Amino acid sequence: MMLWRKAEKRQPTQAQLLFHGLVREWLWIGVVLLPFTAYLSLSAGLALNNPLYDSLRRLTPVPVDPRILLVTIDDQSLKQLGPWPWPRSLHADLIDRLSAAQPAGIMFDVIFSEPGDAADDRRLADAVCNAGNVLLPLVADGTLSSSQPAAPMLPLLKCAKGVGHINVEPDNDGGVRSLYLREGPPGSTLPQLAWLAYTLSGGASPMPGNPAEATIAHWHREHAIRVPFTADEHFPSVSYVSVLRGEVPPEALRGRLILVGATAYGMGDRFITPLSSVGSTAGVEIEANILNGLLQGRSVVDLPGWLAALLATSLVASLLGLLLYRPRYALWMTLGCMAAALMGSWVLLRLGHWWSPAACLIGLLLSYLIWNWRRLSVILAYFGWELARLDDEPKVLPERRRAPASRGDVLQGRIFALEQAVSRTRDTRRFMADGLECLPVATLITDPRGTVLLANRVAREVFGSDLVSGNLLELLADLGYPPLHNGVRPALSAMELVEFRDIHQRSLRMELAPLLPAEGDVALGWLLSLTDLSKERDAQQHRETMLRFLSHDLRAPHSAILALLDVHNGESPVFAQIEQQVRRALSLTESFVQLAKAEADGYHFQPTLFAMLVMDAFDQVAVIAQLKNIQLVHDLDEADESMVSADQSLLTRALFNVLENAIKYSPSGTTVTLSHGNASGLLQCRISDQGPGIASADLPELFNQYRRFDSAQGSEGLGLGLTMVKAVIERHGGRILCESELGKGSTFTLQLPLLDD
Repeated sequence: MMLWRKAEKRQPTQAQLLFHGLVREWLWIGVVLLPFTAYLSLSAGLALNNPLYDSLRRLTPVPVDPRILLVTIDDQSLKQLGPWPWPRSLHADLIDRLSAAQPAGIMFDVIFSEPGDAADDRRLADAVCNAGNVLLPLVADGTLSSSQPAAPMLPLLKCAKGVGHINVEPDNDGGVRSLYLREGPPGSTLPQLAWLAYTLSGGASPMPGNPAEATIAHWHREHAIRVPFTADEHFPSVSYVSVLRGEVPPEALRGRLILVGATAYGMGDRFITPLSSVGSTAGVEIEANILNGLLQGRSVVDLPGWLAALLATSLVASLLGLLLYRPRYALWMTLGCMAAALMGSWVLLRLGHWWSPAACLIGLLLSYLIWNWRRLSVILAYFGWELARLDDEPKVLPERRRAPASRGDVLQGRIFALEQAVSRTRDTRRFMADGLECLPVATLITDPRGTVLLANRVAREVFGSDLVSGNLLELLADLGYPPLHNGVRPALSAMELVEFRDIHQRSLRMELAPLLPAEGDVALGWLLSLTDLSKERDAQQHRETMLRFLSHDLRAPHSAILALLDVHNGESPVFAQIEQQVRRALSLTESFVQLAKAEADGYHFQPTLFAMLVMDAFDQVAVIAQLKNIQLVHDLDEADESMVSADQSLLTRALFNVLENAIKYSPSGTTVTLSHGNASGLLQCRISDQGPGIASADLPELFNQYRRFDSAQGSEGLGLGLTMVKAVIERHGGRILCESELGKGSTFTLQLPLLDD
């Protein structure tokens, strides 16, 4: 049996159309989302940047360099030395004591801008000159066009080892996290004071940060870095007054980088920094953190804007593609990409580069949210389309309830409709299972591999066991079918629809059909039915026995009687009457035999030229037509190529019966005509006579058994010939029609299906 269909090019399904639309929409979303992510990554004022930097900075702590020592102007010093400002002679004494201990450098984070005593100023300048390693700050006002120091600072600056700025760059939240290592008016920029201290310690690395920065309002800034604040550790420090009074041993000062600055509240510069969980951070502590990062090579530099945008958009683009490739794992892929962004930012931070993952995280989150939104919309659209199709299909069972109309909530409406569809599916399945159980033939439903899924009561009786989950091939093998072919049983798709006798001598007719989906040609399973034809075959055998009796045992005595009458021909008038009755009995027997054959199942169909059948029938009635002087006419020849699938013997006999009737009921000297034609795949054969015709009231019962009409008076017959013709034509898939009018003859039309070329 052929189970494979010819492959055809199909139109895309609704689900495929919706998915293709989602892909196109997703590409447009990517076109919008990626530039948006790049724009956010270039926005320095993004609110999430600073919290992320502070959190990741705590995960990359910078240890305190032991060479740094703070000399703090604290509350104790103010209490013992008096209120600020102090005489500059005190600072000169401090420098003398520090220089005596031979430190690596002394950095003053103190602005000597107030006017003081001239002698004290000379005393301080001499101390700075004698020390030779004192660094002094210079306040640079970005609103001025120059950074000229105040008059009291001029003598000090001439003797200082170096002069640097102590400006810092607050962020949009007011916290200090970054600064420029060089800034000032164009042409006279100053290095940062901590950088000068770094150079005093012997540092020779190039100044970190981007050397090319824009000039804004006549102020030039370059080499931006982020301050690598220490986590929880504090720099070692001693009180200003303790050093001044010699309470600090020289060994604690020797070789150290000493930073002098105010830490007492209410004086000096203080800023909000990541270290300022409570209060603020003194400027000298900020300078210490800057110097600490430079000494350990841990200064942090922002990645170039184009590279930051590329990293952010690359991760977002990767997620956009992964969501299409593996939508099932959307959440885990999104979390993984977020984790990768955070991990990458942390790794870069440890390497001295800062890349804010905030824009990337926002892009990834938006990708996930938009993806779920659009995917849910597509799913709802598809559910709505499928549920509408399901609702339009003919209902097998009445609806138990209707889904309420949606009032704006599409999802709720879809859920109600789905609930109704599932309920209807359950009811239909139960209906089908009950209907299958009540079928009078053994019926099984299997999956594509032949595993039995459903079986009815009759099937369980035929196979004699519980069939569910059994293998159909093995179950049929237990009944003795199909036979082995080279030691192998054929597959389900190769089985023929046959009738066989099982091991219990039952005649079983097997029919196998694939269960195909509504769209597609791949079988979802198989439907097998076994019809027990044992009683029908027994009846057929009895019928064949009766036919043999009629055709041989009953005709043989009549033929013997006719032979004896031929021997004594003419000896007595009684013999003529006996011969007439015997021939009538033989005709009756022949009619019964032909009708029984026509109604039996023993047809042998084969492709046949219709013209050949007509010629055979004409040859058989030619003698009868000559005896009645009736002319036979047809429009066929042996070259006619009209083919039909026919049992040649029975179809020829049917044509003979129709022609014989036409001759029998036609007067002498008339014509019987056979014509044919093809229309709509049917061969139409018309046999017309010029007899007395048939009354219109008799036409409905023309083909019933034993029916003879007034127009047939004077002709022999039992009314079985046309019944046999009708049975033969219908078994050939055709039909027979009759058109007649009293006094004008009759026309019988035989319609038979033509064979395809």
